[in-house]
Amino acid sequence: MPDCALFRGALVDPVDEVSWRAEADAGLLVEGGRIRAAGPFDAVARQAPGQEAIPLDGVIVPGFTDIHIHWVQQTVRGQYADQLLPWLKTHIWPAECRYGDADTAARDARLFFSDMLRAGTTMGMAYSSPHPHATRAAFGAMRGDWRLGPALMTANSPPELVAASPRDPADLKPLLAALGTRHFALTPRFAVSASAADLRAWGRWAARHGLHIQTHLAESPGELEEVARLFPDARDYTDVYDAAGLLGPQTVLGHCLHLREREWECLAARGAWIAHCPTSNEALQSGCFDLASARRHRVPFALGSDVGAGPSHSMLHVMGAFLRLHRAQGVAVRPEEALYRATHAGAVCMGRGGEAGRLVPGRRADFVLLPRGSGRFDPRGWFEDIVTGSPAELEARPLGTWLRGTCAPAPLGESRPAC
Repeated sequence: MPDCALFRGALVDPVDEVSWRAEADAGLLVEGGRIRAAGPFDAVARQAPGQEAIPLDGVIVPGFTDIHIHWVQQTVRGQYADQLLPWLKTHIWPAECRYGDADTAARDARLFFSDMLRAGTTMGMAYSSPHPHATRAAFGAMRGDWRLGPALMTANSPPELVAASPRDPADLKPLLAALGTRHFALTPRFAVSASAADLRAWGRWAARHGLHIQTHLAESPGELEEVARLFPDARDYTDVYDAAGLLGPQTVLGHCLHLREREWECLAARGAWIAHCPTSNEALQSGCFDLASARRHRVPFALGSDVGAGPSHSMLHVMGAFLRLHRAQGVAVRPEEALYRATHAGAVCMGRGGEAGRLVPGRRADFVLLPRGSGRFDPRGWFEDIVTGSPAELEARPLGTWLRGTCAPAPLGESRPAC
């Protein structure tokens, strides 16, 4: 059997927000970079007679998906001491100005994807700085499966970033040609950093090319006040994007913490996705995501780290915060949902639902090995333990990450004993 491997370990595979499939002794058969079979070890081994099993001392889960992260903020994560808008001006925009230097962009892009794989993240959606060459650098360094785009900033922003940002859609054509519609995401930073005319032009261009769109919505009260001042004719913040034609099933909106009922109804009608970023929301004290309203309106969402407002790029950290914060609000959340929102839900959001995010035949063999612990395998108890710890502990917790069935090499100076 060419290019074939049979892995043996415990396995937890997300099915939906309320269920998963768990096996204490599982087989994962990989052929040609895709999963050929997954399930009880004896049953899977019968499909590969004579194939020697590779023992993995841990729990196999799908690779994590982070649908909201700023790769150009990875080196300044955790530097927050104020509300959103002052924090951006003091910490984030000066940091992003550094990416006017092509060498800085290339070096940091390589480090970013190395960090992602070390933490078990194999796919996601990332904001670059406004500099188109920074997005090209990220695409050139990409390990895993990502959608990327320069943060478009054409108004009410530092002059250096406005000068670097594409404005006319024609300026984005070379970048779209380089990345293709599979990996490019139209990325207006947020309504504050653009004019209504620019938003409309980008909306028309995205619709023409069938693009994914990522932006921010209703993250902080101060942001809402600024949007109301800049767009006095809009009914609310959501209406700014809706009027520009930027809302649809391929739109991913970060945060969505301060929404009126009309806005929830609009998002549901358009089929837009929300990137729920619990660690960032907590760090900036921006507010709490209304999970009950998202469920009531059936607005789809998946999890994101939102680095650099998020203190860690570890999706284990994000999943732990998702459980902890919503339970503190008195909202029932289950480990099954946390894992689903950080894996398969994100894959569906990215348009990859049929090829990644689950451990089933036909999907890419992108997976993570996590410590199992001792004693009888209790999946729910195991999961509660595995997402508990400091950011530094959780970033280093995965024992190994595989892309298309091949163990990803470790960052310099580190080792992956499971590989």
